[in-house]
Amino acid sequence: DAARLSGRLEIDGRDMSGASDRAWQTLRARRVAMIFQEPMAALNPLRRVGQTVAEPLRSHLGLSAAAARARALALFEEVGIPDPAARLDQFPHEMSGGQRQRVLIALALACDPALLIADEPTTALDANVALRITDLLVRLARDRGMALIFISHDLAAVARATEDILVMYGGDIVERGPTAEVLANPSHPYTKGLLGARPSPIAMQRRTDGTRPRLPTIPGTVPPLHRLPDGCRFSGRCLVERAECASVRPPLVSHEGRSAICHALAAEGVA
Repeated sequence: DAARLSGRLEIDGRDMSGASDRAWQTLRARRVAMIFQEPMAALNPLRRVGQTVAEPLRSHLGLSAAAARARALALFEEVGIPDPAARLDQFPHEMSGGQRQRVLIALALACDPALLIADEPTTALDANVALRITDLLVRLARDRGMALIFISHDLAAVARATEDILVMYGGDIVERGPTAEVLANPSHPYTKGLLGARPSPIAMQRRTDGTRPRLPTIPGTVPPLHRLPDGCRFSGRCLVERAECASVRPPLVSHEGRSAICHALAAEGVA
């Protein structure tokens, strides 16, 4: 009841911010699909995974039970689930974390969406499985001509999965540009702090006295969303903060395909 909605949510030129449930049902799966970060929580533990993937095929595409099952089998093969025919009749708890994530990918792809949103798709996976899932998503997006929004705190996965990057802080997009360029040469103070806080084997080598240096961190803590600064969201934590940062919204500074919102960058005239 305390939530406030403002702005527009535009999809295919249509403002969906006030759309009906039926309009959203038509949009979901057919145009936009989503992969959630915890497959064990996203999958129904009481349903066999083949039934879960077949459901949108029946409800959105009107396929028969047999046709939906055959399509689910083909999707399991496409996403690389081993022994797919046998896996169709398994429950989520009978599969590994990586296999469950592949089931979610098959579910998201079932109705051939134009846009796939992957929300922290590798969070619950070990490093090797996460790498394979990331590469799978990139390949599927390329092969299907599908747009991919990859949301993650894993900068290595972001670098591997995306061509363009949006860096967000406190609900604001603070920097955007080609992924390789932004990660190699960040502009916004938050992006610099985020990249600077990554553990480095060289930086963490023992000193001559046997101690290890502390990991670099961004000072302060993220404020609650209902108490964000009136000006720059990063105000109070920024190492190059100016007098106006706390009270005046920062301007957008653009240069050669890159952009950032920052008073300090505006004063320097660079992005």
